[in-house]
Amino acid sequence: MAVSDQELNTAVAITGRFENAGDPWRGVTGDFDGMGISCGVLQWNIGSASLQPMVKAVGQAVVLREAPTIGADLWRACNAGVATGLAIVRGWQTGTKLKAIPARELASLMGSPEMKAQQTSRIRVVAERADVLADSWAKAAGRNARTLRELVWFFDLVTQNGGLKGLTLADVRAFIQTSTPGRADDVVCDWLLAAPAAWWGRLDCIRNAGLWRDKVTPAQLELFALSYLRSGLSNSKARGVVMNRKGALAIGKGWVNSQLFDFSGQI
Repeated sequence: MAVSDQELNTAVAITGRFENAGDPWRGVTGDFDGMGISCGVLQWNIGSASLQPMVKAVGQAVVLREAPTIGADLWRACNAGVATGLAIVRGWQTGTKLKAIPARELASLMGSPEMKAQQTSRIRVVAERADVLADSWAKAAGRNARTLRELVWFFDLVTQNGGLKGLTLADVRAFIQTSTPGRADDVVCDWLLAAPAAWWGRLDCIRNAGLWRDKVTPAQLELFALSYLRSGLSNSKARGVVMNRKGALAIGKGWVNSQLFDFSGQI
């Protein structure tokens, strides 16, 4: 089924909150993940060369208008190689934190009408991929249509993790069945409670273990179990934060990036 504008806005608003406080369109972060700077709803960045085409598309005049102090350097960073671009934008930071002027001007650029149009066009592509995955998941479960919750879950998956890496509903049901009857959710919570110190989001894992234990409904269980199985296929340090995000979406509530999110009534 096609993704409506309202569904798209909901997916953006919910998943964007994990990364950006306030307006996700204008969200900017520094080099916390080695990507130089990450900007906008889907955190397009210099390191993966996903931000550069958007900056070029809006044009130098818009960049200089919205970022009069750093605009010339940003334009140069986006028209050079990735290594040069990273070196330029890292010069705007103290450690991994953007200084005030670069942060303000990047937010202004990302929130401009021209850049919002670029973001929207790229978000729509992601949403269409998520819709296909969510629809396939629903049909495998014997339903005619996916839910909004499933769309948002798969939207976050495509945005952050790419895809399912071969996981299927059959894998999820096998995990649930082979766990001690009625204990699949406890297996996940025990795993979270034992999160290694090296995991990103470890404290959130521990909080979520307490928040989710014995709270997963039958209707939520398969998507929750899928969250766990997909997390296990992620980079070892990222497994906890992947589960925190996906579990929060599957359940409708959870700790992510040291903040408690509650999506009751939204998905």
